[in-house]
Parts: sequence; C-alpha cells; structure tokens
Amino acid sequence: MEKEISNYQLILSKLKSRASLKQEIYRNTVDVFAVAKKALSKLASRLHQDYTTNDPSVEVAYKDTHQFEAELKFSGDMLLLSMHSNVFNFEEGHRIYSSSYIKANSSLSYCGVIYIHNFLADSIKYNRLADEGTLVARILINKEKRFIVEGEGQLGFLYEAFSEHEINEEVLTHIFELAILDCIDTDLQLPPYASVKDINLHQKQTTLAASGYPTGKRLGYLFKSEVQQNNNL
Repeated sequence: MEKEISNYQLILSKLKSRASLKQEIYRNTVDVFAVAKKALSKLASRLHQDYTTNDPSVEVAYKDTHQFEAELKFSGDMLLLSMHSNVFNFEEGHRIYSSSYIKANSSLSYCGVIYIHNFLADSIKYNRLADEGTLVARILINKEKRFIVEGEGQLGFLYEAFSEHEINEEVLTHIFELAILDCIDTDLQLPPYASVKDINLHQKQTTLAASGYPTGKRLGYLFKSEVQQNNNL
C-alpha cells in the first residue's frame, strides 16, 4: 500500500511538473501565434499598398485559414504559417542544454512550435499533393515566452540562443521579412532535360491533364512515378 501511495504521489508530482507546464507553454504559443498572424497580416497590407498598386499583376494576399494556420501569397510563392498543437523538448545532447539559462531551470527547454513553410502558390491553388514545400524556419517558445529560431539563411543564426525578452510583434515581423527574402531568393530550378523527357500515356492523363508536373522549389519538377519512387526510398 505504501508503495502504491508513493507511486500515486509521484504521478501527481509529474503532472504538476510536466502536464501543467506543457499546458502553460501551449497557452503561450497560442498567444504568440495570434500576434504572429497579426504581424503577417500587417506585412501583407504594407506590401500590397507599397508594391501591388504599382504592379497589379503581382498578387499579395493574406488569409487566415484556420485556428492553427495562416498564409501569405506573394506572386508565385506561398508562405504558410502553422502552429503545432503539442509541446516538445530538445533531444539529448542538444547545444541548448549547455546554456546557463537552461542549466538554471531545465523546464525552460520545453517549447511550443510555430512553423514557416514555403510552397509554390500553384501547389496550393491546384492542390498538387505531390508537390514539396520547404521549412524556412521554426520558432520555439517556452513558458516565459522567450524564444529561439532555427532556419535558413540569417534565420539560422540571428536567434539561435534564447532571447532575453519575450517575443513580440516587431521581432515576428523581422522574422517574416527574412523568411520572405529567402523565398524570393530561391528560384525554381529547371531540371535536366534528360531526366523528364520520357512520359507514358498514364502519366500524361493523370498528371499533366490535372495541373501540371508535381513541383517543388528545391527539386524543379518530377513525373508522378518519380515522386512515388523517391517516397519509397
């Protein structure tokens, strides 16, 4: 009986140290995601006003798709902002554990996650399910609403340590601007002619007639059979 009571108390203790902690981080991430949506919407409005009035052919549009997702379309690119509903910790041996900030309180390493993906706008428009997107960055928020960013280009090092202050709209806007610049600077690469010159009738009927070649910015385009083959590797 004493052992059962001891285990029960341990469960209560772990619920307090883990479950309640994760719920707090989840609420923080929801709050930050709402600010992120606001920042992205404002950025879209500015871009629309300052650029698309000069060139209406370049579409800039923000859309709040649902609770955990929003998107910014700018010309042929789509920036997808999404929030994961779960809370994570870093793998054992991660550099984050060497920081004095985490050493002082190990619970500060638990984080909620906001993702920034880049897709071709046509991938979304034509629902090309085989198309590939790229993770441009992910924003990690802990129980103190302090954050780090892992990502491409400048986003790979500017915010690699936990911030000294809570994340805010100004910082989020800066992150989105850098993400957009990375998207613009990454061109769609035309694949070698020999790699796409052969096509059978089934591929023509099922792939080309629907919406074109399955496409991703980092890979150019592939025939459907090639995409399936890659997925099976």
